[in-house]
Amino acid sequence: IAAVALPGLNALSSTPITSGTSNTNPLEDVKLVGEVEYDALAADPSAFPHSSSKLIARAKALLNPDIVLGQKDGGECLSPDFEFVAAVVGPIGKDEYLGALANFKLEDSFDIQPNFFGFSVDPIMRNRVWFFNRQTATHVAPFLGAEPKKDDSNKLILPPQCYHIDFDDDLKMKEFGFYTVDRRQGNTGGLGGAFAYMYGVGRPLPIPECQPYKKSFRFRLLSFVGGLAQKSSKKKKE
Repeated sequence: IAAVALPGLNALSSTPITSGTSNTNPLEDVKLVGEVEYDALAADPSAFPHSSSKLIARAKALLNPDIVLGQKDGGECLSPDFEFVAAVVGPIGKDEYLGALANFKLEDSFDIQPNFFGFSVDPIMRNRVWFFNRQTATHVAPFLGAEPKKDDSNKLILPPQCYHIDFDDDLKMKEFGFYTVDRRQGNTGGLGGAFAYMYGVGRPLPIPECQPYKKSFRFRLLSFVGGLAQKSSKKKKE
């Protein structure tokens, strides 16, 4: 994968290092034009009163089974002005968020592996922690009237999802949200969150937002007209 993403990497890594040459990986010295000066921004104490390592540790603590983003601690970890926001749902406030979680417990019907990775603090918005997951789940108990199947079709693979947690000065969670970042992966129609589970067991809500992405008629028409224009332009050049 790396060899495809970084042309010439195989050649670099396979070149023997002779005596007297530096062991520094040349890729580590690449300066990206336009990249933010992360270290300088992170060192600014006026941006936010807590360090990156502390914010990431706090985010991981909120994700652990004893808190689960407010589900297991009665919302103690949430800021009074907390909001949940995702691609479709939200923003919703603290009370509505906790009420929705109480009435919709995926863990009762699925054996879920969250597979979190890639924790980092936003260099501009210093109170925000970003992270990803590649969630998988096995359907083990009835869900929305759907019974678990005995073959591999009861195994769900969600697309990669990007999450964020915003903190206030007291390290209470001020905002939580997530978005699907690659709808072509997984077997839930490109859907994430609870919609992925509904679709995965054949019980999607009867709304477009709970269905796999489909181009609108206007978009398809625009693409068709654009394609004709490109073909016409190409013929004229020939």
